[in-house]
Amino acid sequence: MARGAPTPFNEAQRLGRVADLCLLDPEPDPVLDQLVSTVSLHFNVPIALVSIVGEHRQWFRAGTGLCQQGTARDISFCAHAILSGDVMQVCDAQLDDRFRENPLVTGAPNIRFYAAAPLTTEDGLGLGSLCIIDTQPRPRLSAHDAQMLRHFAQLAMLRLSGLRHASYLDGPTGLFNRLRLEQDITAVLPAGDHCLAVVDMLSPSFLNDIVKALGYSFSQELVGVMHGALKAHLPAHTTLYKVSPTRFGFLLPPHVRESPEVIFQRLVSAFEAPLLCRNIPIQPQAGVGAIRLQLGDDVEKDWLRLVVSAADEARAKGTGWRWYEPHLDLAQQRAFLLLGSLAEAVRTANQLHLVYQPRIEVATGRVVTVEALLRWQHPVLGPVSPTEFVPLAEKTALIRPLSLWVLREAVQQAARWQRQGHRFKVAINVSAPDLGSPAFIDLLLDLLAQHQVEPKGFEVEFTESALSDNPSMVRAQLERLRAIGMDVAIDDFGSGYSNWAYLRELPATTVKLDRSLVQNAAHDIKDHRLIEAIVDLARRVGYRVVAEGIETEQVYQAMCEMGCQEAQGFLLARPMNTTLLERWLQHERPGVTRYLRALNR
Repeated sequence: MARGAPTPFNEAQRLGRVADLCLLDPEPDPVLDQLVSTVSLHFNVPIALVSIVGEHRQWFRAGTGLCQQGTARDISFCAHAILSGDVMQVCDAQLDDRFRENPLVTGAPNIRFYAAAPLTTEDGLGLGSLCIIDTQPRPRLSAHDAQMLRHFAQLAMLRLSGLRHASYLDGPTGLFNRLRLEQDITAVLPAGDHCLAVVDMLSPSFLNDIVKALGYSFSQELVGVMHGALKAHLPAHTTLYKVSPTRFGFLLPPHVRESPEVIFQRLVSAFEAPLLCRNIPIQPQAGVGAIRLQLGDDVEKDWLRLVVSAADEARAKGTGWRWYEPHLDLAQQRAFLLLGSLAEAVRTANQLHLVYQPRIEVATGRVVTVEALLRWQHPVLGPVSPTEFVPLAEKTALIRPLSLWVLREAVQQAARWQRQGHRFKVAINVSAPDLGSPAFIDLLLDLLAQHQVEPKGFEVEFTESALSDNPSMVRAQLERLRAIGMDVAIDDFGSGYSNWAYLRELPATTVKLDRSLVQNAAHDIKDHRLIEAIVDLARRVGYRVVAEGIETEQVYQAMCEMGCQEAQGFLLARPMNTTLLERWLQHERPGVTRYLRALNR
């Protein structure tokens, strides 16, 4: 190890305690800084240091009179001091065989006098020292001064321990925090068979709503209520940790009387009922994630991240609790990678592109609309489905630049097709955040004017979920589009929260039946009758009806017989880039013609 000092017999334990107390933390501490200044004044020395001896270096946790933050351990005086057990003194380093050739003596800071009291734990581990240094030789300290140096060292050790204790606690709750949990995971990991669990009590969005509605102090009090409720349903003497504002963690040893599964289910059942805070009932949204700690090849595994992903999955899927499974983590990592890459994709010219899928008028076989569909060719992952990356973008601010990219590309392409004499419309899908803001519609109208695109040659499609947050604002934006003659389509109608009021209240022109209904209609009598009712009502109030997801001739025949005016799906035409679509338009479309003939027989 070090040339200048032998290695303590308990070196591994000593280094573990240095790490456990975070003594190498580079953050300055004003109390320690004031302490070394006081020591320097009391002993009338130019240099005073609180030094921590690490594996290869000594680090100055606080100091005065020296610019360096540390030195190599093999030239450290303090590496000797931690072995002494009491005040170590070197009256003239040039006369001491251990140090006469030490570079700290022969060069800056030119140490001649050195005295240090070790920083020692209650169980006798020497972690570093409080030392005083002079550039001139000095006589040995008096008994009183030696005692004062010990006293100052004890104060430094108390401060270091107190800092670590404070950094382990969550102030509002008094619980151990995430940092302490990570330390305790490391401590129990070699034993194996421990179970780490995290209870996620509320979604971040719900907590934000609580703060906005009832105030920050209420949310803090609610956290205390959740803490108390959790403790009541955990085995006795279980330590609870505060991981984040509404996440709590705990460790279950292998000898716990109940199985982890029983404990998790009890927690889930307990929080099916609301919690009372200031007599206001708050319904928890608890999800419990768990993982068995095992010491393997990957000793640096981020256990907390893994178990939090399991808790999120449990809440999202409504299962209440679940063990961590590797595929969950892979999905989380992929989602994070995609979100990180998507921001770059929007800025580059060769990753995103649009394809266009025709909508066919049943009566004539004419292409009346082409729907613009976004595609992403990731430089590493290859093609990424929009069903994967668009929902991720919708949960973040990335949906806005992505929507703007699609809008600009689609308007430019619509302008080119109009100049070529094509009479079909170009349709784009618009997300809920876009429809909830006038800015997006402002830009749409500006782009249409800039590229001289007829509003009747463009169409906006939206799903019913766009109405959930701000229906009045969405309705106002749609009315702006209808006022200039642009068609508006309700997409995926019948998939979720469809109700007949939409057909009466929304300023739309077209209803697109959800593909799940369409694909089942040929063999499911309930879906068949439901579509019949939707088509009949929609047509009575003046809507055009489009059947999406047409993949078989049987389904196509059924949709036509029920009165759908337009059809879209792989049977008729797949999404195509502009070159293929233009080539397809120039030739007779045998599939469309054949199905029309079959219908008219």
